[in-house]
Amino acid sequence: MSKRLWVWVTLGIVAAVIVGMVAVSLGTQRPLPTRLLTKYPLGTLMEEAYTMSDCAECHDPANFHDCSTCHDDHGAIEMENVPFYAGLVLAGDVITPGYVLLDDVLPYRDQPHTHLPLLDFLADQGVTDFESVTLTSLDGGFVTISRENLTEEALLMPYVDGVRFAAENLHISAWVKGIRGVIVVGRETPLRVNGQPTSMGRLLLGPTQSVTVEQTDVMLKSEDDGQVRKAQAGARIEGVPLGALVPATFTRLIVVDGGGQEHVLTADEAQGAVLAQLRGAVTLTLPARGRAQWITDVVEVSYE
Repeated sequence: MSKRLWVWVTLGIVAAVIVGMVAVSLGTQRPLPTRLLTKYPLGTLMEEAYTMSDCAECHDPANFHDCSTCHDDHGAIEMENVPFYAGLVLAGDVITPGYVLLDDVLPYRDQPHTHLPLLDFLADQGVTDFESVTLTSLDGGFVTISRENLTEEALLMPYVDGVRFAAENLHISAWVKGIRGVIVVGRETPLRVNGQPTSMGRLLLGPTQSVTVEQTDVMLKSEDDGQVRKAQAGARIEGVPLGALVPATFTRLIVVDGGGQEHVLTADEAQGAVLAQLRGAVTLTLPARGRAQWITDVVEVSYE
């Protein structure tokens, strides 16, 4: 060991002893964790000391902050400008599928220890009895958890890009950052596809597809230069593609709605269709047709 390093080690030990004695004399319940001297390289501790020294140049030590100033449970953040008006998509076997604002999920997120049990969030949405819940993230990842594996320690917490999920009694690989969607699979199976009972929650865990609907040209004449400028506006709807429900060789698609009415479509008429949740209803979306011709409140799909 070099002379310089030996001096630093000696000074570090002496400083630890002195700080520990001072802490005891002040009656603190948290004496200096001397294990840091054996757990971390001395160079790392020296760098941290230099950093604190630099901070002390500008900050009053009485108002010095630590990790808890900005972070809460499991890295949840407490800061201004969190996207309160962002949201997540609630889908599957729920009473009211749709868009839920993050501010409605986690209000008062600037308060300490801000979190909400996932079970409480689901209960707020009318979901109390279910088989599983799937959380999808902004980067395309997802985690599916069965009801029996969820406890009150499964928490939703604020995060820089919205909401994150963590649970002490689940492996950390099941924790999710940047949640963009929640898909619930209920215990009931109110939908029938080719005679088999199922539900939208179950179908949404399979292949899905986005389709473009109601695309149209829009234009505006500028009051400044008199030029007419154009754009195209439309919508994208994600749902379960027809190809995942019936074979490509079908000739007639038979769809029954909640009122018992039977709708029959040819293969050409049903081309590109997806089964989606729109305004709370299971809807057979037909991209080539206007919205008024879509079939809503679907309860059964079969083919010939």
